[in-house]
Amino acid sequence: MKKLLMSIIAGAMGLCAMAQNVDQVGISDISVEKTDNGQLIVNMNVNQKQTSVAYNQQLVVTPYIVSLDNSQQFKLPAVVLAGRNAYYTSKRNDLYTAPDALLRAGKNKVYAYNTSIPFQDWMTNSVLGFDVKTEGCCGSATGDAFLPVADLNYAPPQYTASYNYIEPKAADSKLFNLTGKAYISFVVNKTAINPDYMNNKAELKKILDTIDAVKDNKDAKVRHIKLTGYASPEGPYENNVRLAEGRTVALKDYVRNLYAFPENLFETSSVPEDWEGLKAAVEKSGLADASEIVEFINSDYPIEKRNDRLRQLFPDTYPFLLKNIYPGLRHTDYVITYEVRKYTDINEIRQVFKTRPQNLSLNELFLLANSYEPGTTEFNEVFDTAVRMFPDDPTANINAASASISRGDLASAEKFLGRVGNNPEAEYVRGVLEAKKGNYDKAVSHFKNSRDKNAKAALEQIKNIENYKGAVSFR
Repeated sequence: MKKLLMSIIAGAMGLCAMAQNVDQVGISDISVEKTDNGQLIVNMNVNQKQTSVAYNQQLVVTPYIVSLDNSQQFKLPAVVLAGRNAYYTSKRNDLYTAPDALLRAGKNKVYAYNTSIPFQDWMTNSVLGFDVKTEGCCGSATGDAFLPVADLNYAPPQYTASYNYIEPKAADSKLFNLTGKAYISFVVNKTAINPDYMNNKAELKKILDTIDAVKDNKDAKVRHIKLTGYASPEGPYENNVRLAEGRTVALKDYVRNLYAFPENLFETSSVPEDWEGLKAAVEKSGLADASEIVEFINSDYPIEKRNDRLRQLFPDTYPFLLKNIYPGLRHTDYVITYEVRKYTDINEIRQVFKTRPQNLSLNELFLLANSYEPGTTEFNEVFDTAVRMFPDDPTANINAASASISRGDLASAEKFLGRVGNNPEAEYVRGVLEAKKGNYDKAVSHFKNSRDKNAKAALEQIKNIENYKGAVSFR
């Protein structure tokens, strides 16, 4: 700093009396440095010739480091600039000794002040200033004042992310699926549907309500209905084939007659014995011999005779399976595929989002998000809705992760990124997430693997953060 302390103080404080205390002090080239080994070094030059005080007076300048809230302070060695009589009096009486510097005012010398103190955490954001006072011949002090000179900032800058949201491709047609599982009960060995039998009304209602949800949507049309019927393993295999096929066709005919759908709208298939369903249920059952049963199910034992063999191998457990697990294996899985017309007007998209967000494609949701300011509640809500509606789509998850990071929700961002695997488009966002956590080594690795246009700037920003040595702003 090539500026005299006199100028700094006079400009900052504007007090004549105070300026009179320091206008004879030539302090320049002030520097403050924090070292890698945790020391704070303060340097300055004191021009003794520029200091003029009465022969029996001395000017005491004491540097201090003070916290921003004034709750803590650290006193540095003082510089005493004394007139002739005061100088010899102080020297004779050892009033000022090292590390304080006693200097003779008016001498044609420049004193190089240098001191080093242990850096403390509270000094990260603090102020360097001078306590200035004039002492007379009798030791009385006048003009005592603290003069702030420089603001110290050793807190490394926070990483600031730039977000680049990915635009999903617009689909040629907007097809959506509604799925479910219905447990239709049949009279033993029969394939005809009786809506009043057992709990059939409620189970049939599941399918009908799903279809009605599409039919009540003026912008949607049912395009395909897939029914897959499953039977449990007990009984002859050939009979289970007949029952699974026949009962699935019966359900198709029941639905088709209610809605007058064309035959080619339907697709039916069947699984005579739901061994995969049995395995999943056994794995969750907590049965003592669950692992042995699963091992048998996974074997290549002929499926036509597998149930009989299961009963022979596990005679004590089989009745439990028959009563508690087998009924749940008799079900029909359904997939209702429907098409929704496209929306091009942003105002219409906004209205549909409020009433039927399920009608919107991922691309339409992106267009809606882009109509809002990034980071706003509306902007984030669209991306959150998009990932709920398309939970398996990589683009939806990557964009939702970016939106989550932007509002500080790092846990949600990590969850979304966990769904996209090794997708290269996720690398930049993974880098942003790690940088926000302060894991700069991991962040750098992701940014280097990214093709995102912001990756280069992110790498440079991290380099600057890691090399940050602090900032000293002189007042």
